[in-house]
Amino acid sequence: MQLSLKRLTLLAPRELEDALVAAMLAMQPDVPSFTTTPASGHGEPFVAARIEEQVRGRVDRAMLWLVLPTEDVERVLTTLRERVPSPDIIWWLEPVDAMGRLA
Repeated sequence: MQLSLKRLTLLAPRELEDALVAAMLAMQPDVPSFTTTPASGHGEPFVAARIEEQVRGRVDRAMLWLVLPTEDVERVLTTLRERVPSPDIIWWLEPVDAMGRLA
């Protein structure tokens, strides 16, 4: 039987990155390893953008992604909604056709 996997991506204001990471690390049962990286948002409404972001034409964001079994996605999203409720956090899912290590 093949395991069904999804890649969950979260995009959030940088000031919420630590809260997202803390929520991910505190989840029980544990979630798989995940990755975070700085990102820049383009084309977003600049109503809440800082002056420097308005000048640069992009907003600072943190991106977090992880690959997890399909059946764990809703648990992870529900936990994040409870611990870091913010309309400024955007998420999406993508299918993972294959995954492995090179050695």
